[in-house]
Amino acid sequence: MKAKVYLSDEGFGHIVRQRAIMTELIKLDSGFCFSLQTNKHLAFARQNMPAQTFIDRYNNISWHKKTDSSPDIELIKSHYDLYLESIQPYLKTEAEEFDYDFVISDFVYEAFEVARQKAKPSFGVAHFTWDWFFSKIYPRVISDALFKYFTSAANSARKLYFPPFTPPEILKYYRGKTVEVPFIVREDVNHKPWPKTNRLKILVMDSGAGLMADNIKHALPNNISDEWLFGVQEELGLIGDSFFNVPRNHLLIDYVEGADLVVGRPGFNTLSECIAYRKPMLLISESMNPEMEFNIAELKKLSLGGFISIQDFRSNFGLVLSQFFKFEYHMIEGNMKNHAFRTDGGRIIAEDILSSL
Repeated sequence: MKAKVYLSDEGFGHIVRQRAIMTELIKLDSGFCFSLQTNKHLAFARQNMPAQTFIDRYNNISWHKKTDSSPDIELIKSHYDLYLESIQPYLKTEAEEFDYDFVISDFVYEAFEVARQKAKPSFGVAHFTWDWFFSKIYPRVISDALFKYFTSAANSARKLYFPPFTPPEILKYYRGKTVEVPFIVREDVNHKPWPKTNRLKILVMDSGAGLMADNIKHALPNNISDEWLFGVQEELGLIGDSFFNVPRNHLLIDYVEGADLVVGRPGFNTLSECIAYRKPMLLISESMNPEMEFNIAELKKLSLGGFISIQDFRSNFGLVLSQFFKFEYHMIEGNMKNHAFRTDGGRIIAEDILSSL
């Protein structure tokens, strides 16, 4: 069985999810042969994905940000104003090269469209859809025609798999295609050790695009306490005995299990891994990002995380952290230890795909 896996070029969460699904499919049937297509994170995918073939091709979805991590509305709008015209050569190339039994994608819409044209089954996996995401942005950045194309393409998939914290609007809109599944996390995690210390170990995570780097470098050096050890990416260049520099070729997510607290944006990969390993979170809000806003609201309902604005993170992180450990940390830690979320979504999806083929 030959499958093509399309990865969009935004973030790393979809890479983790697709890797989990591909790994579980191979466990069920070693005869699967995967071709993986992406561009921005191709080198990372080569090192971490169980595919036999890798194709370097941009898959059209983009979310442009300014250096302060806020969305660049003008650049986003200019990209999507040309979308329907610019994807025509892409679709032609994909159709000419297509020689697969089925398709999996984290919502590269053209993946579903090409599979439809070739009368092959396609399967979508995501915690939100881009049509939903862009419908929440004001001023509007996509046209009615592009929204219609997105939803039509997604509706051509055989099934759409959605984990917890998927917005109910999406589940309702794609009713009939929707399969709700547990969290999708890696089973073959290479947990890395922290240095031996009596300090509280705080893992500070950047975004997949590195847009939090400046904020992290501004926040940490001015808020040092002898009680804390910060795990940070080596490339940030933070020096001192208050910092544990994670090597460049290591994944920050591999250090979650050993941490006492994870600080970062409420991206789905971060919150999935923290829930899987039952680690308290202090999450940094992000302006005009519907995914982050929804995730924050859901986590607030369940008291699984504390929250800090980007302004307070930059200017008052030490004070906020002290108050958080004093008043919220132990409640959140208890809720994390006692939650009932399952994390075997990769296996559930793999079994369902195999039964659907």
